[in-house]
Amino acid sequence: MNLVKIILALVVLFLVALGAFAVFGIVAALFKYLVFFGIVILVGAVAYKALKKDDRRSEYQLGSDPDSELARTDRLLEEMRRKQLMK
Repeated sequence: MNLVKIILALVVLFLVALGAFAVFGIVAALFKYLVFFGIVILVGAVAYKALKKDDRRSEYQLGSDPDSELARTDRLLEEMRRKQLMK
């Protein structure tokens, strides 16, 4: 009877170890997919920001029409002169 208990304990120990490895494998696979999807989402967000057309242009960014850029530069210079005179 003592031998049966020892064999039964070894079988239970083997099954517990097998279950632990299975749980560890599932957690590792879920973590791998989480990292993979995180990288895909990050690359997608960076690509979206890089490729979307920005309607807001910087105040100092040159455009395609030189005449309007010259007029805008003149207005900017006038504003700066007025600000300097008010000081």
